[in-house]
Amino acid sequence: MTTKKDRCTPSLFPVPARPNTANLTRLFFTLFCFSFTSTAFAFAPSTGLEELIVAAVGSFLFSVIAMIVIFVKLKKNFLPRLLIALASPLLVFPVCMGGSMGTSYVMHEISQSKKNYDIAQVAQDEQGNWQRNLLRISACDGDRAVLETELASGRHDFETKKRVLEECVLPKADAIAMRAMLTDLLAQNAGDNAYCSYLNPVLQRMDTGLLDVFLEQKLSLTCPSTRYAYAGIAKNAPSWWEIFPDGQAADADQLLNTLRYLQAHGVEMKMVVDGRSLLSLAMLSGKAELILYALDAGVDPYAIPADTSMLSPQQSWTLQRFSFPDMGTYTEADKKRIQSRLRDMNGKEAESLAHRLRIKGGLESATDGGAGLLAYLIQSGANLRRLNQDGNGVMSAYTHVSPAVVEVLNKLSDQQLKDFICPEAGEYDDGYQLYAEAINGDNQPLVNLLKQRNMPATCPDTKKKE
Repeated sequence: MTTKKDRCTPSLFPVPARPNTANLTRLFFTLFCFSFTSTAFAFAPSTGLEELIVAAVGSFLFSVIAMIVIFVKLKKNFLPRLLIALASPLLVFPVCMGGSMGTSYVMHEISQSKKNYDIAQVAQDEQGNWQRNLLRISACDGDRAVLETELASGRHDFETKKRVLEECVLPKADAIAMRAMLTDLLAQNAGDNAYCSYLNPVLQRMDTGLLDVFLEQKLSLTCPSTRYAYAGIAKNAPSWWEIFPDGQAADADQLLNTLRYLQAHGVEMKMVVDGRSLLSLAMLSGKAELILYALDAGVDPYAIPADTSMLSPQQSWTLQRFSFPDMGTYTEADKKRIQSRLRDMNGKEAESLAHRLRIKGGLESATDGGAGLLAYLIQSGANLRRLNQDGNGVMSAYTHVSPAVVEVLNKLSDQQLKDFICPEAGEYDDGYQLYAEAINGDNQPLVNLLKQRNMPATCPDTKKKE
């Protein structure tokens, strides 16, 4: 029987103590803190994948360390100790990954903020230096003596001078400053076309007073275009083409004034480069007066470009004439004035337009569903068996056929309609069979018409051309 004294007397063999939870807590906290060290990569440029890999490797190593430490330090029997050690990565690994990636994110944000601050500071310093630049000050303030002194000093590079030109000289249309800067540029002997870097922005301003300065030096007003050359097209295009803005937001009066000035001073208006010309640019502008001017200047409206993604000026006008709204909107009076300067299309031109029509959205892009254009192409004398050649012509099995288009097709004779739906074999096929394809494409309006006209669903006589 155990007495009270016995219960108070220390045993020679102490009972194993309960696990020290405080030690385990310290262990996991330490590992969590150690996980930050796996983000050293955050201080150096790295991709998200690299960060993830490094974080995973670091977390794996810490999980292994945790397993070993727990197995050694935990005061339990072997099997429970082993199980706890093996289970510890389930907690350690995600904790380490979270700490690692969190630290990486914070460090990247700090680094990016510092970088942005440094960039802003540099930009602010540069702007301050620019505001204090004597060349800029003299040009903007109209101080001719200081401007000439600064130009002659040799302290300013070409980029600085060009910036002064664009920020001070051009906005004020200062011909005197323009003359001083151009004289300085020519004195540098930088090459025959060096002056073009000044001429091109002057052309963009369409200020004929500044262009006079170039004529005083007997310089050509035709320089190579940077816009078209950069795009890899029309490599020999002149820079004065760039006065036409992208889209249709053009001031027709200002453009006409500049074009007349250039023409009066020897600039060749009729030049065609890789299918582009003054007339094709005028067509894109949607301005009737510009189109009439280009026609009066003698630009060829009928030359079909070799590039199949481009239209001749006549083809562009035909689409505009037959109400393709994306290509320009004209009054009926304007349409008559322009058409009076052009002849109607011949069959070859009509066939070419039929095969370029998809780049402009197909027949459906016209406000009348394309009925007017289709009738015009048919009446032009085009070979009906070529209008749909290769299935890439005026109509495909998926063309939306409006009632007006159905009416145009229904006016064809049986043989004409058969020729239309059974085109000649192309280079890469044995003939596009429009009726059969329309059935497959569930083009019901077209199918109904062809069925009503008893057209053959297949074209047995179509064969590959030799």
